[in-house]
Amino acid sequence: MVFNRGIETSTVVKKDILIWDHLKKIEKEIGSYGVLYLYTNKLQNKSLRSVQRQSLIETLENATCKNKGEIFSLPNENIVVYFHNSVKEEILACLIKIRFIFQDDPLFKNVDDFEKIGFAKIYSLSTELPEFKQKIEQDMQEATLHKEPTISKQENKPQNVFFQPNVRKLRRELTPSILDKVQKNLAMTDFSSYIRRQAICAIIGKSQPQMIFEEVFVSIPDLREMLLPDVDLTANPWLFLSLSETLDKRMLETISRHDDGSLTGNFSININVSTILSDHFLEFDDNINPSMRSSIVLELQLADIFSDSKAFLLAKTFAQSRGYKICIDGITVDKLKYINREHLNADLIKIIWHKVDQHHRQKKD
Repeated sequence: MVFNRGIETSTVVKKDILIWDHLKKIEKEIGSYGVLYLYTNKLQNKSLRSVQRQSLIETLENATCKNKGEIFSLPNENIVVYFHNSVKEEILACLIKIRFIFQDDPLFKNVDDFEKIGFAKIYSLSTELPEFKQKIEQDMQEATLHKEPTISKQENKPQNVFFQPNVRKLRRELTPSILDKVQKNLAMTDFSSYIRRQAICAIIGKSQPQMIFEEVFVSIPDLREMLLPDVDLTANPWLFLSLSETLDKRMLETISRHDDGSLTGNFSININVSTILSDHFLEFDDNINPSMRSSIVLELQLADIFSDSKAFLLAKTFAQSRGYKICIDGITVDKLKYINREHLNADLIKIIWHKVDQHHRQKKD
């Protein structure tokens, strides 16, 4: 199940708001906190390899998981670690371990002192808060300057794409062993507590919005916060696919049982193409009232469709023959011109629209 990415989205935030939000959380005792700033963008291997990234996060989490510690990744790939002064010795020990994590990087060749290469700096928030704020503001200004890539006429390739203007919490990646625990947990818990709803409305002219149907979905951020707040469930696409198929199955089971009697039609669900072609969907189709099918919308992600177009055509043809409606999700304004709507033959298309899209169009015009 791919799940309401507009809500999840979680991930993209306005400038450095997460950094300042955390400062507000600890402002009453800010003198008891410090910040470790890691210049990971100085690494010669610019993108952290998966194993190194995992080791780095786990190392820092062990020292910061208590006393409102938090880890953030900045737009320039540097890392900010809030820690309580009571664990400062553990933070210093982390630096030694980090030295070994990146020992194959040329930056650390024949260098044992972090200060010599400017890889790490510790701020005491009791005395260096203004300096720390200035550093973050400088990073965000640089991110804004490099927000839109320029095109080299000679190579026709994007340049200056290193910065991305958002701050995010840094979490461990989903692993097979963690996935196994999550799937077992989902099998034993009341799945209805993970389900969210939002109204899909029609607005014609200046009239009041009229609800057409409800979208029923699983919010990945909510699921993560309830089960594994320190794990990025979507970082590994293959493991997330396996998780999404488990969520698909539980969603279909919940709907077909009509646990609370509220899902009797006029709703949409996010679903994988592979799930429509599975036995779970056939069982769902057998269990629901046939009159419901025409009022159920199956939302399919564009990326899922293009990953196996033959499977999509088979799943779409089958679902529509049974009476379900098909909605293509995950289409942004800039992608719309590349979509052959007649060939896809979907009943609905969901277009993601932001104010920035209108701004860019006006600039181009």
